[in-house]
Amino acid sequence: MLASILTLLLSGCSEDSLKAGQESMQKQDYAAAVIHFKNAVQDQPNSVQARLALADALERVFDPIGAEQHLRKAIDRGGNPDELVPRIVVLMLERGELEAIIREFKQRRLDSPAADSILRALVSIAYASQKQLALAEAQIKDARSDTTAMRLAKAQLFMMNGKPDKALAELKDLPESDAASWWSLRAIARIYTALGDQASALKAIQRAHAAAPWHHGVIGEYGEALITSGKPEEAAPLLQKLRAQAPNYFWTHYLNAIVLSREGRTEESHAAALKVLAVSPDHLPAVLLAATAELQKGDLQMADSRLGKILQQHPDSLPALQLQAATQLRLGRVKEASNSIRHGLSMRPGDLRLLSLRADVELREGDLQKAAATLDALVAASPNDAHNLLRLSEIRLRLGQKNVATALLDKAMEAGQDNPAMRDQILAQALKRGDIARVRHLANHALQTRPQDPQSHLSQAAALAAQKDMAGAWRATLAALDLKPGFDAALRALAGMAREPQQHEELLARYARAIESRPQSPHTYLTYAALLAAAPKPPRDKVVQVLEQGLANLPAATPLRAALIEEQLRAGNPDAAMTTAQSGAANSNAPAEAVALLASTYDRLGKTELAAESYRNLVANHPQRADWRLKLAEMELAAGRKNDASTLLRGLIADRPFDSTAYIALANMTAADNLPEALTIARDLGERTPHKQAAMLLEGDVLARAGKNEEALKQFAAASKAGAEPAASLRAIAVLDKTAQRPAADEALSAALRKHPNHAEVLAYAAQRALGQGQPEKAVEWLGKVVAQNPRNPIALNELAWAQIQARHPQALENARKAAQLLPDDPTVLDTLGLALAQAGQHQSAITTLRTAVQLAPTKPSARLHLTEQLLAAGDRQEARAMLAQLNAGKLNAAQQAEHARLGQLLSK
Repeated sequence: MLASILTLLLSGCSEDSLKAGQESMQKQDYAAAVIHFKNAVQDQPNSVQARLALADALERVFDPIGAEQHLRKAIDRGGNPDELVPRIVVLMLERGELEAIIREFKQRRLDSPAADSILRALVSIAYASQKQLALAEAQIKDARSDTTAMRLAKAQLFMMNGKPDKALAELKDLPESDAASWWSLRAIARIYTALGDQASALKAIQRAHAAAPWHHGVIGEYGEALITSGKPEEAAPLLQKLRAQAPNYFWTHYLNAIVLSREGRTEESHAAALKVLAVSPDHLPAVLLAATAELQKGDLQMADSRLGKILQQHPDSLPALQLQAATQLRLGRVKEASNSIRHGLSMRPGDLRLLSLRADVELREGDLQKAAATLDALVAASPNDAHNLLRLSEIRLRLGQKNVATALLDKAMEAGQDNPAMRDQILAQALKRGDIARVRHLANHALQTRPQDPQSHLSQAAALAAQKDMAGAWRATLAALDLKPGFDAALRALAGMAREPQQHEELLARYARAIESRPQSPHTYLTYAALLAAAPKPPRDKVVQVLEQGLANLPAATPLRAALIEEQLRAGNPDAAMTTAQSGAANSNAPAEAVALLASTYDRLGKTELAAESYRNLVANHPQRADWRLKLAEMELAAGRKNDASTLLRGLIADRPFDSTAYIALANMTAADNLPEALTIARDLGERTPHKQAAMLLEGDVLARAGKNEEALKQFAAASKAGAEPAASLRAIAVLDKTAQRPAADEALSAALRKHPNHAEVLAYAAQRALGQGQPEKAVEWLGKVVAQNPRNPIALNELAWAQIQARHPQALENARKAAQLLPDDPTVLDTLGLALAQAGQHQSAITTLRTAVQLAPTKPSARLHLTEQLLAAGDRQEARAMLAQLNAGKLNAAQQAEHARLGQLLSK
């Protein structure tokens, strides 16, 4: 009796647990369902119902091994093998356990013809995945029923045997359901995708999702199909579901990469694609996304390396070949690009993208006839493609075929004059040819067909400017702005025409109206702020207000945030600058550039540990950014964490073996402690053909750092013979100076100046050496030659002004002002300007300028020392003392320490 009562009690507990688990399943609380069903199994270990319920729940929490175990135990306890064996094989197949499937199930037979057919199909798929096609076909021949899974297996074999038409025929009129339908339908969707039938692929994966809405892989593939089919809004809820349920899942990262790429968030898309590749390095779509991002950002060598590797796995991938050809062309490797294009066209002779690239290659090679023939083919394929008509017109003109070129331009105009972007390209080409009548026609057509489009009025302005009617162009541009006050292209055009004071006032008024309209271009706010800041007496409060308005309207615009931080620092308000930087990075979905801005602001304000932590987060989430990894390595080294810096640099070398930067940093860092290893790093770099000379120079640098001066000189001599000039000679001169061999150094520098009399690097080196030797007049002479070559180079102007200050030249102030006009927020330039003003007797302006330099770079000592001196000269000992107290003498170089001590003595009197 007691045993019977206990059995009844346990049975009741089991039923309660099953019921609770079923309720949790309905709520999609699968974790809770697992707990309830485990209790049910514990209460009733021989219950097939409890085992199957637990297997279902374990599948939904992505524990396929646990699910399989309970399915097997359910069979052992009387469960139906016809229903359960195919489910077990599907779970094994998803885990890639192909050999285990074949070993256990190749001779297993099920009673139901349909179930056995599914099993035969699954074993066939396992064989086919191992390229054992004959054995895969044998499994199909034994099938007793034509199920979805069987037709999938047949279609897969047809695909692998190069018979896509038969594969497509096999997938017609599929049955709606069977025991493995969701998995079969997902696989069928993949075959349709490979066949290029996106509509059928979407239908199949949609059915798979309806059958298994809990399956993260199916959700991901359904989301991808929706996006590819132009239905991103339907994919959005699926992505949100994946982000919530499986934030670190393969498909979550992949869909993130696609969506972010479409939103133009290249950096974040790139990072998401790399997370996919960390799990599956050969995932072709993710490789294409990553390479596309790299191509957009100009990281051409990385894109080329990535595409080269994936094409070894997928040599016939047309998208990869298209990207590789475009990358090779931008790298200047025309012959390689031509080979990639040829291979792609051998597979798809009429591919428009490859034909367009082939025309680019032929133009690079100077073969206008071939380029024209290729573009003829493109135009024949797309007769109304205005872009290709225009390109062909340009080439025919270069070939001297003026009439043909004009006829093609007529066709381009007919095809593209209603497209504002294309119309402007045609208009630009007509201007280039001096075809004013065509320019007028295009502008008039735009006004007649789209009178309320501001772009039409801007086209009219261009036409009037071409006819030298600048007053008319001004009016037409104003008309465009009347229609759209924040039209940035019109504002830029107006700025280019503003010459008179009255026009400049009108320009400022138009920008003020534009800001009131809340424009969506950060450039509008930035330009208006720059115009205000360029006034003789800049209204700094107004500049800040404009930038704050822009940031309130466009909070994700990092350039606006960076400009506001500059203004806040300039105003001596570092707390506000820090708040601005932190607010940009506070959102979990903040752009990577906003986090980088926070890191650089921390660093700028001397909060080095916070800066390092921010860079660590950036590097963890965006490993593709070599610049952030290098910056973090630099910070780790400065903080004495040499091993961490070494790990970062070695990781960069592994990821980017074609980039010399990490090699150089690592070798120089290692030289003092481990010369043999540093030399090995330099020689490893030398094994890469483009970097042989850089490696020879690096080896010399490493020897010099280690105090092996004679060996370093020999190495620089070898580098010089190899063609690494003038860099090798300048390095040798530095070693001669360091070893007190001044006559030899003088002679070597004279030889370098004779050989490279106009080389900016040689002249600048000679100038800096002269300054170090107390010969500012010579430095002025050489830097004057550098500036003469490039009068708008702010760095050269600043260096010349600095030398002129040392030589007490009156022109120092003029050149310092020119440099400051070009780089108004550079603290080094403002430091020079401050000293030039002081030397010219403008002491109050000098103090103001030096204070701005200090505020823009609070941790840099040079401007702070100079400001201390000027404050002391002005009699403001209190502020001078406070200014000097903020410097840590132990962190200054020898010259700065001496100046610090001198000023301290003066202040102590």
